[in-house]
Amino acid sequence: MQHARKSYEFAQRGELSQAAEEMKTAIRIAPGNPLYFSALGGIAARQWEAGALEASRENALQVVEAQPSNAKAREVLEGVSLDLGAALARQQRFKAGVLLARDSVRRFPDSAPAWQMLGLFETRNQQNVAAVAAYKRALEIAPESADANVGLGIAQTMAGMLADGVRTFEAGIKKWPSDAMHYQAYGVLLLRMAETGGASEAQAASMLRKALDLNPSLAEAHYQLGQIDFAHGEIDKSIEHFLAALQNGDSIAKVHFALSRAYRRAGNEQEASKHAALFQQLTADRRP
Repeated sequence: MQHARKSYEFAQRGELSQAAEEMKTAIRIAPGNPLYFSALGGIAARQWEAGALEASRENALQVVEAQPSNAKAREVLEGVSLDLGAALARQQRFKAGVLLARDSVRRFPDSAPAWQMLGLFETRNQQNVAAVAAYKRALEIAPESADANVGLGIAQTMAGMLADGVRTFEAGIKKWPSDAMHYQAYGVLLLRMAETGGASEAQAASMLRKALDLNPSLAEAHYQLGQIDFAHGEIDKSIEHFLAALQNGDSIAKVHFALSRAYRRAGNEQEASKHAALFQQLTADRRP
């Protein structure tokens, strides 16, 4: 009881990590008291709201393990797991992300967002066939999810299931004709097929331009159109697209590399060297 009171005092002052530790101490001493678990679940919910995602998930998980039927704790655990997954994706912590996602679908097998998260991380870890299965499960649960359908098509593309990817994207465009992500991802697939004569570059470019008509801030569409322009010697246009990709996306290495090539072709050695250095820095930062 003394630790529970201390936990309450810490929580009142907004010192949530200390509140959680005191409540967990109370639970270790009196594991049969359900009120302590409920209190810890409440702290986890407040941590989630405050953005302390890893601590929130750890505490919600402890409550769910002890009280599997605690609906509020399960709600917190599912929600904070999805938010944590998004944070891991932004940080490019893909191995940690796939472990989190696998645990999430095990605990919440009827959660379409959890399966979608798994598909994302499996794709990032080049587990593309598994990602296809994960996205299919997400669509079974939530057939109106345009994002899950795009994810499925991308996973099929990465897995070399190109004909399946074409069918997925064409059905998706028919169902969601104003969804820019479908056109962007389909354009990328068509470019891949154009390398072996399975599609035309013009068709791919048309899809990418349609994507930008719907959403001018799509970085990948700008990047791919820049690559097309560069290949055809339209260097100024390629630079415009690469700069737009850089402005609308992360400072990803491939865009800096593309800009270094384009500026060098344009005779601007100063800009070419700058982007080459940024490319080297970003690739070095990603090495283990």
